Parts: sequence; C-alpha cells; structure tokens
Amino acid sequence: MAETILITGGSGFIGVELTKELINRDNRIVILDVRSPDSLLGAGNNNVFHVRGDITSLPQVLNAVREFKPDTIIHLAALLSEPSEANPWASINVNALGTYNVLEAARLFNAKKMVFTSSLAVYVNSRYEVDVIDEETAQRPEIIYGITKVFSELLGLYYLRKFGLDVRGVRLPVLFGPNVESPGFGQYNSKLIEAAILGIPFEVNVPADTVVPLLYIKDAIRSLVMLYGAPEHRLVSRVYNVGQIMPPPTTEDIVKMVRRHYPDAQITFKTDPRFAEVTRNTPRRIKGDKARDEWGWDVRYSLQEAVEDFIQTFTRNWAQ
Repeated sequence: MAETILITGGSGFIGVELTKELINRDNRIVILDVRSPDSLLGAGNNNVFHVRGDITSLPQVLNAVREFKPDTIIHLAALLSEPSEANPWASINVNALGTYNVLEAARLFNAKKMVFTSSLAVYVNSRYEVDVIDEETAQRPEIIYGITKVFSELLGLYYLRKFGLDVRGVRLPVLFGPNVESPGFGQYNSKLIEAAILGIPFEVNVPADTVVPLLYIKDAIRSLVMLYGAPEHRLVSRVYNVGQIMPPPTTEDIVKMVRRHYPDAQITFKTDPRFAEVTRNTPRRIKGDKARDEWGWDVRYSLQEAVEDFIQTFTRNWAQ
C-alpha cells in the first residue's frame, strides 16, 4: 500500500536514487533537505515535495513532520567522514543531534517507522587485529563520524525500546556510483571512474594496494528498500551490516577494471597521509550474515558489473 515517506537528505547521493525507486511504487515522497532536489521536481513527479529545512533545527524538523504526517521517515542526512574530521563540532550537530531531532519528531507525530543509514565507520579503529567484521565486533571508532553513528544507532534502539518506534538501519560500507558530490574518505573510487570517462587526469590519494569494503550504489538503494519493506517480526538485530563486493578489490584492481574500457585513462597515485590513515584503519571485510538471514539480503553487483553499469549510467546522464 502506498505511503507518505519523508526522506531527510533526499537531495543527496543516496537520497535522489532512493526517491526515484520509491516514486515507482506510487508513494508520496517528502524531501527534507537544505538543497532542492531539482532533478526530482516537476516533469510529472506530482508526488514529490521539497521542504527546505535543516535537521539541526528541531522546529524545522517538527514542522515538516507535523505538516506531512509521514508513515515512514528515512533518515539519510549526514555530514560524511572527511568534512566531519575537518569540523567535528558540525558533525556532532548534524549527525548526532540531527538524528535525535528526527527521532523525536517521529515519536511526537506518530510516524510508524524510521529507517536510517549508519556506516562501517563505527568499526574504524587502528587497534583492531582482525580484518573481518560482523555484528558482534565491538564498536570503538576513532573518527568523529563513526562516533556520531554509534550514538545514532544506540539512540534509535532506545526509541524502539522506550517508545515502540519501529527503528531499523543499515551500516553501509564505502559506496561508489555516478555523480557523487559529498566529500568523504572513500570518494576516490567514484571520482577515478568519472575522470576516466571524461578523459581528464586523476590522482588517487591512497596507496594502490588499499582495500576498503565497497558496495555499488544500486545495491545500497536495494538494501534500504528491502529493509523498509521487511516484515517487522523478522527483524531481530534491527541494525545490519550489509556486506560488500567480493572478493574485496584493491584500488589498483578498480583502476585495472576501468582501463579495460579506457586504456589511456590518466590515473596516478599520490598518497595523502590523512586519507591513507583512515583507509588503513578501516576493516577490509564486513559480513552481512544477519541481513541475509533475517530479511533475505544479498549483494548482487560484482566489481565488473558495477563498473560497467557506472560507465553506462554516467555516460547516459552526461550526454543529456
């Protein structure tokens, strides 16, 4: 049955693609974002509404939820890893207090469900001695982005226990896909592919043998849609790792895959110590067993399939 769904951060990388998917299901979509999702407004999208608002402002969040009375809130708005490290105070306001504002609005105006995105950053720690992470691994992040995500996870679970709000979330690995804009420590994966397509030089700021858990954007969107629609009685864990592309590729593997399509791609490596430190402290593999067992999740895109789809999608959009 069609619902009213409010998406915070709906103008962003994940939000735009998720909105397109949910529109196809005849839902009424309300995007709460400081930016306008111009590509989603007009052109027959009569079920998409934009509220210009900042999740750090509790009155703005409350007013949006009160006006549209969403059945479900999908909370995507966040300050990502790189800008969070540059401005940890802003990260706390956006990622921690912003999540509190959204949860409180959901409680006060009787939203039935809240779906949110957490991150593998909850596991970024220089002292881990294991490369494979699952839901039982302790969360001891050393970057502020990860710290705010742990807070958000625990606060969401508190609202589930205390107030009965149906809270469910995914911990996303490093995402890549066309037209990523928000800065983050893993965005070089998307940018090097775009540079090859555009025929411009690109300098990768991590070592060639770097391995971080990767997931293609279309799999990330599918994970959110599946979790949103999963029967509540199946959800024991509530917050889930969703796994990654296997086997885990190095950055050099990605470059080689891109050069199958663009042999003359001008991609070089020059390590930035800040980026190298974060990626070095990031687990190489994150298992998604509980998501598979509880709501039937699986990763579909291989590295080859993801790169090919990336090229086709970006080239098609660029031509327009």
